[in-house]
Amino acid sequence: MACGFFLVVGVVLVAVRWVKSNAGEWREQGKAVQAEAVAFGQGKDANACVDEAFARLDRCESLMCEAQSKLFLSSCLRTASKPPDFCQGVPKRDEILAGAKWTIAECARRGFSDNQRCHRVISAIQEVCAPTSNL
Repeated sequence: MACGFFLVVGVVLVAVRWVKSNAGEWREQGKAVQAEAVAFGQGKDANACVDEAFARLDRCESLMCEAQSKLFLSSCLRTASKPPDFCQGVPKRDEILAGAKWTIAECARRGFSDNQRCHRVISAIQEVCAPTSNL
């Protein structure tokens, strides 16, 4: 039992060290993705951002790439123009049940039924359109 404990502690320590050693690179990649998204979103509407984010997501093979797709979408949406109905019906982030239903429906509408990656990325629309209420 003690060996199991020390094994878990060892794995956690290695993981923490690995994250710390890669943090700078990830930060730089994030800045690059944000810059690409801002450049892409200029002169385009929000739907173009969504289309490009999902094209990127389709090419993803890792969780890091998925996170970059969400970051791209979020940053692009903040730059692009939004059609009048783009944010219509998007629930606030703190409306958890409504948000889950919206996410499932929105992913299905976009051809990504039962796709967890879509659910995680599409939440960027909620972050931009319907931020959490101030309580």
